[in-house]
Amino acid sequence: MNHEEYKIISQYVFDVCGIVLGEDKQYLIEQRLSPILGELGCNTFEDLANKLGSGNSNFFIREKMLNAMTTNETSFFRDEHPYVAFKEKIMPDILDRIRERKERSWQRRGSKVSMWSVAASSGQEPYSMAMIIADVISGKSPDVVSLEDFGILGTDISSKVLSKAMEGRYGALEVARGLTTEMRNKYFLLDGDSYIVDEKLRGIVNFKTFNIQESFLQIGSFDVIFCRNILIYFTDDAKRKILSQLWHVLAPKGYLLLGAAENMYNLNSDFETERYGATTIYRKPS
Repeated sequence: MNHEEYKIISQYVFDVCGIVLGEDKQYLIEQRLSPILGELGCNTFEDLANKLGSGNSNFFIREKMLNAMTTNETSFFRDEHPYVAFKEKIMPDILDRIRERKERSWQRRGSKVSMWSVAASSGQEPYSMAMIIADVISGKSPDVVSLEDFGILGTDISSKVLSKAMEGRYGALEVARGLTTEMRNKYFLLDGDSYIVDEKLRGIVNFKTFNIQESFLQIGSFDVIFCRNILIYFTDDAKRKILSQLWHVLAPKGYLLLGAAENMYNLNSDFETERYGATTIYRKPS
């Protein structure tokens, strides 16, 4: 792949999913796209660059390239400390919020508390959230709080990984990454050589494809948002736009968690911040 071909292909990747590829990322495109060149109707990267440059791409090419280029590195309870903050700091407040809403004379339709895993990948993050919710409410009176009081939306730009997330089926190595034996035995069913997420947990998690660069108007409103390890791939202008949209879909007093290498410095000053252990919690004022 020569420099001009790389410029055309990397620009296309940026245009459709916002991922910034510097001059030193040519190897990444070659590594990710070489196996699917034939499926794209191309023999060489020159063919692909010509097709993209002339505007001859279509939905199939877009989806194939998105699925190949987006990073889907994930695991259950990845980094651990955000989930500690979620369980020990955020969930007690969420339970109080549910009780308050149930005591009101009116009842809003749907789940009492909505949560969003923005980059759900193959599902480990939203299912980790669901496991913590189930653990926290375990033993509590069903008329006070139950799993049905929660709804988790998992989104990703890649339809390929979301199909795996919807199935909720994982291999032995996948469940071994970040998942304790206790949690595996409690929330997974062994099916042959793989493990399936408990049906009750899958019942509160829904998935849909979503490009974070698009409008958030139809995505809903949320009490808790996990937007972890995704902003690092965008320009500062794109980050500002995303954070502004996250602000608008976050409910008053709602919580936002970013990745360990991400922060809002010089990007957004609307959120309140609080440290809990190794985690920075961002919150929308009431």
